Order: sequence, then C-alpha cells, then structure tokens
Amino acid sequence: MSKVVKIFLNHGFTPIDNRAFRRGTVLAFDCYIQRFNGFVILIESGTFLNEEIYQKLSNPDLQIYVENKSYPKYKVYHDETIHKIGNVSEEDTLYSFDEAVKNCIDIHKIVLKTQAITEKLKLIYTHSKSLFDAWIKDKEEKYLPIEAIDILAEELVFVVNQERVTLSKFNDFLDEKDSLSAHCIKVAFFASILGSQIGIDMTDQKKLVLGAILHDIGKYEIDDELLNKPDFLSESEIKKIQTHVDASVTLVKRSGLKDRIVINAIKEHHERLDGSGYPRGIDSSRISSFEKIIAICDIFDALITLKPYRGAYSTYNALSLIQEESKNKLDIDYIKLLIKHLR
Repeated sequence: MSKVVKIFLNHGFTPIDNRAFRRGTVLAFDCYIQRFNGFVILIESGTFLNEEIYQKLSNPDLQIYVENKSYPKYKVYHDETIHKIGNVSEEDTLYSFDEAVKNCIDIHKIVLKTQAITEKLKLIYTHSKSLFDAWIKDKEEKYLPIEAIDILAEELVFVVNQERVTLSKFNDFLDEKDSLSAHCIKVAFFASILGSQIGIDMTDQKKLVLGAILHDIGKYEIDDELLNKPDFLSESEIKKIQTHVDASVTLVKRSGLKDRIVINAIKEHHERLDGSGYPRGIDSSRISSFEKIIAICDIFDALITLKPYRGAYSTYNALSLIQEESKNKLDIDYIKLLIKHLR
C-alpha cells in the first residue's frame, strides 16, 4: 500500500539511477517518487520486478528516490546488477599512455568508417577516456598530450555538427560512476551540444570543447578522499579543492597550450553571474559565453553522476534543479537550451 512521507528531499531521500533496475530481481528497499512536499512509495521492498513493474521503474522521465538509510542496500543492488554502465571494455582501460595517444591521433579514420552517429560518439568517448585514464595512471608523464586532445575535440565538434545531437544519444555509453577522466569528457560532450547551437564557427566550437575537456584536469593533484568527502568541508578543505583551477591552468600552459580563450574558459568556469564564484569573483559583465556554458555543464554532470555519498539525478531532474536553484548565478538561456536538447 502506498503511503505519503512528509519529509523534504534534502532531509532524508536521495535520487537513484533507473538504469540499475533489472527484470527478475527482488528489491530490498522501498522506491519513492516526489509528490508536492512529500514522497509516495511507488514500489515496496520485497517486490519482484516483472515486466510491468520493470517498465514502470525504468521510465527515463521518472525520478526514483530511496530513503538515505536504505541507500547502502540500493548500492549493493546497483553493484550487483551493473558492472559497467559506460560500456567501456576492459581492453580500453589497459592501453599504455603511448598506445592511447596513438589511438586518438588515428581516430578520424575509424570514425569515417562508422555510420551511426551514436557509435561515432561512443568511439570518441572511449578513446578520450582511455587517454585520460592512461595519463592519470602514468605518474612519470608530466605533460598533457595536447595534440591528441586537440584531435579528439576537433572530431567531436565535427560529429556533433553532422546532425542534431541530443543528450539521449549519450545514455548508452557515458559512465555513471564518478572519475576525473569521465567527468572532464562528459562536460566536453555536453558543451559540444550547446556550442553547435549558439551560432559560432567550428574553430570556436573546438576551443569551447578544449576548455571543457581540460577544465578540471588539475584535480588529479587532489586526494580522491577529499574530493568525495560526504561531510561538510572545512574552510581549509574548500580552499584546497579550489586550487584545482590554478593547477589546471598551470598544467595546460606547461603542456604547450597557449590559446588565451581556452585558458580563460578553464580559469573562470567556477565564476558566477552575481560575482559569488571563484577564483576572482568576477560578475556577468566579465564572464564569456564559454565560461557560462562550461559552468552549467560542470554542475549538470556532477548531479547526474553517482557519488559515494548519494545517488544520481535523472537528466531532466538535474536540469530542473539547476534552473530552480541557480537564478542570478548561471545563464538561464543556456540552461533552457540544454533542456531543449534532452531528447
């Protein structure tokens, strides 16, 4: 029997990813949907997922929640049913740094032979992620492979401009799990959609994508334990995380990237329209369209990504939350444009 729970979202519930549900499994947790100021049980713990119930739960337009106290049970269920949502094979993660660079430099030939737009995007994603994973793993490599990254950005822009690309085309291969490499690449993918729709040429679109794919790369110097800390951060911890902006700029410059537009996009993606951002606290009059776009895509990916301390929002709910909570901080026109490209 359904029951209404009068608890607000931030006080006891967390969103989960519908893609984790599998036919023929039994739930060990209640599933809720939000209704006005409370939550209604949609499916109770102990329910067997037949075809009808599975279809209800896996509806991409429906945001499912679990109680915070039940989240560990959901996490066990998730890990048992989904081994790797991103469809990136183990082979892709085993390339050496040099092999990953070569694969990216040669990617245009492979993409040309591929017909379906989704498969082209998947190729770019898997090659990009393999490159970043290999670079992060190779502690001896002090410079970013700018040439390979530039080729990937150019290829992504080329593919996105071939036909209208929506967020739904990414659903089958983008990683849900949190990692620095996946985050950087997903933000670049989302930014590429907006870049293709705002009337700039493909050269400038590539600069936007380069800024997006490199925006957080300096976080590789910060301990994952701090980045994923579920508790409130101390002032010193916040300042430590904020150093990733300068670290990213220093790294890309050291690696040979000189384009001022790209560097500024990296430097200012945490600035906000009302001047409340960092590191410089500049306002909308001094923030370019590239920084505004990357800021939105950065937050969007953070919300739809599974974190150690919470579930993932659906794309629709994430964009709705951004629209509601970011007034005077993020550009509403770009948010609406991303919503327009949900599917």
